[in-house]
Amino acid sequence: MFGRTSIPWAVAALIAVSACVCTPAPAPGGACAREPVPNVSSSQLPPDVCIPTKFTDVATDYFDDYSWRAFIALVWPASPSRRGDPDAPAKLSGPGPRTFETFKPLWEVFHPDGSPPTPAFDSYDAARYNACGVKAGFDGAVLASFSGLEEVAQFGPGEMLGPLAAQNGKYVRTQTLYNRVAYDYIVSRKLYLRSALPPIPSPRPAEPVVQFPDGSVVVKSAWLDLDGFSAPQKSRYYSRPVTVRDANTGKCSAVTMGLIGLHIVQKTASRPQWIWSTFEHVDDVPPARPGAPGVFALSNGSADPAPPENPLLLVPLAPEPVKPFNVTRSRVSPINPKTAYTNLMYGRQLKGAIWENYQLVMTQWPRVEGEQSVPVPASLSGDASHTFPGLGSASGSAFANLTMETFDQDRPQLGCMNCHNRARLAADFMWSVLDHAYPPNLAPNPSAVSPKH
Repeated sequence: MFGRTSIPWAVAALIAVSACVCTPAPAPGGACAREPVPNVSSSQLPPDVCIPTKFTDVATDYFDDYSWRAFIALVWPASPSRRGDPDAPAKLSGPGPRTFETFKPLWEVFHPDGSPPTPAFDSYDAARYNACGVKAGFDGAVLASFSGLEEVAQFGPGEMLGPLAAQNGKYVRTQTLYNRVAYDYIVSRKLYLRSALPPIPSPRPAEPVVQFPDGSVVVKSAWLDLDGFSAPQKSRYYSRPVTVRDANTGKCSAVTMGLIGLHIVQKTASRPQWIWSTFEHVDDVPPARPGAPGVFALSNGSADPAPPENPLLLVPLAPEPVKPFNVTRSRVSPINPKTAYTNLMYGRQLKGAIWENYQLVMTQWPRVEGEQSVPVPASLSGDASHTFPGLGSASGSAFANLTMETFDQDRPQLGCMNCHNRARLAADFMWSVLDHAYPPNLAPNPSAVSPKH
């Protein structure tokens, strides 16, 4: 169980109260306050992390505060008239799709025939470009691929790995989306075509040959069919109807999906290697929060260990419901105590809102020694030795999301940034561009394929 392999969240919070530099909040004039002032009332995405000058310690508190502010902005109710923008007059608790859901999904960027996507970010692509052939719009999300595998696969560097099944036997499905800045950059440079991707010259340059503009945001969300969940369980998730496709039958249907994980990456002026934030639902694995049903999406609630490797194949993909396995948080990479404290502070401000049931797992960022408020050069590598939490099993911080990187918890080299660092020079860390530019270059890892195939 999680409680046996990690510091329980409440204990971690208490430890952090006495040990941490408190979570800051941006202050007028560009200064950064040191007291924890969680802000859950702003629909605006923070343009960058705010770190006081002359700060030379590990800036976990500042980056975690940034991550929470980014999360709040992206789960704000979306504008019905302008894609990717919040409905600023609305309240966080308001109804409707959230801002990140109105970003452009992969199927609106990378067409199966290589045709150019529409230059208008606010428009929605024709039905023929999505695998279900249904009309998408503000209230209509499509989570499907023509192969039927990409939305259920977990991913390694440029390859698809085995899927993750929840305790109800349903596959976890993911969706990658781009904001307006990132989308316009891809479209204007025709990066949806493999032939338009610039080659890496020799000798290899210090900086990427593709460089997304500051303000680019890419989001990856993880969703689960809530079939079989009790009413009290369902009430704890942000959920919505989504059109999905069965990979075996090809049949599409509308199902109620609950959000169980969210990656947020933003390119900023101070961190050209992007800032990497990742969130999970608190009911994904034990321990149970006070007042929670005590039933978990990815865990059977027992002390059964997680398997050492994924027992589920991607090819052939077993029909749902499948036999699930138990997911646990690794004892070598618990949620950092400082992060747990920041979660506690934001959770108090979100009391009564659906979003109090989500927690920050970690923030990763490029690190250098010395003054932390100084921008990091674009030439800095994004490998594990140059990013938080660094190398070694004693790093004291999670670096993987259980819903999308289930088997990447034990070595920092498997974390978000180190994995994406392999795509740094060619595509500015964006595997989604290298994988999906037409013609796509994405295949299952042999370990996820039956020998008969």
